[in-house]
Amino acid sequence: MKIQFWVKYIFISFFFFIGSNSYAHTNSQPIAKAINGTDVTLYAPLLLPWQAALKQKHFDSISCGAVVISEYWLLTAAHCNSSDIDDVAIVGTSRIEDGNFTNLDERFFFSVIKRINHSDYNEANFLNDIALFRVDRSLFDVAQPIKIVTNDEQIMADLTFDNSWTTNADSPVTAIASGWGDTLKDSYPTTLQLITLAGVPDDQCVGLNIDDQYMVCADSNINGLIKDVCSGDSGGPLIWQNKQASADSDMGVRLIGLTSNGARCSSRSSSPENQYHQLTGQYTQVSTYREWIENQIQAYDNNPNFSLDDDSLRPTISVDPFAVAKELPTERDSIQTVVTVAAEQNSGGGAITWFNILIGLTVLSWRQHPGKSH
Repeated sequence: MKIQFWVKYIFISFFFFIGSNSYAHTNSQPIAKAINGTDVTLYAPLLLPWQAALKQKHFDSISCGAVVISEYWLLTAAHCNSSDIDDVAIVGTSRIEDGNFTNLDERFFFSVIKRINHSDYNEANFLNDIALFRVDRSLFDVAQPIKIVTNDEQIMADLTFDNSWTTNADSPVTAIASGWGDTLKDSYPTTLQLITLAGVPDDQCVGLNIDDQYMVCADSNINGLIKDVCSGDSGGPLIWQNKQASADSDMGVRLIGLTSNGARCSSRSSSPENQYHQLTGQYTQVSTYREWIENQIQAYDNNPNFSLDDDSLRPTISVDPFAVAKELPTERDSIQTVVTVAAEQNSGGGAITWFNILIGLTVLSWRQHPGKSH
């Protein structure tokens, strides 16, 4: 996903289906893609020091995102816990060259020694789409954690979204998502991509089909410009800023969600006039799972004192992502639209499908399938 200002050409993506049995596998996933982001290194070399990536098995490619939340633990989506994901996490760098990890310093590679899916994860509706990955050594050698929003902060965020989100007009940036994705023209970007978004009130989230305590929604903040993270970014962070804590070392930046599900990006970009009638991007609401996270880590590490409120889990950042990642939507006709695409395969040989959700009209939804065809 990539956006550059004042450039007057458009790349439109299309999808390649892999294998003759593409429609035969009901459990296979749509392809990965993302719309309208920008290189994080334009703002700082390591703007998002909590961002992690999960390596695909058998290939030097990224299949999912993840988030550093403590010294040894990553948080990701439950649907990223797949046999097609290797037990390798890449952490502490914004630059990962797809197809060739040999140039990456060994200090960025971590072995995953334990995976814990939420026991009540429901792949049909993405309920409890959350998982913990434990690594073999300290992540703090190269990265920093991000604080997870408290329940009180989630209420604050919800109020912010209620008061700032508008349809048929621009909304302020109230959320940022990030991840790696492939462009058809330029292949997979080496640099981590960032998308500025607006949080969407639960009662205006199109396609929210479970209790709103389990999902937080976000969408493009620019009227008429489709922006979205999609399945290639699954498990990656959605961040929000508690402005009451902006003087703290982490500038009040909080993890509010994990990329979970949403509309097919090709459908979104092909009909931008339907921007507010398409499925809204949905993210696992991490505040709901604070107790679950603490209990799992306490049990596995035999550390009953572990707490997400520990001040050691507060990063020290020098650049505020919400201050630098601003957009200038004054000439949106000159804004480049880029849809990035990554073909995926499953264990049955690269079949790619999608499922329909009825929301007054049928819109195609997606999620990350951990594996990409090469």
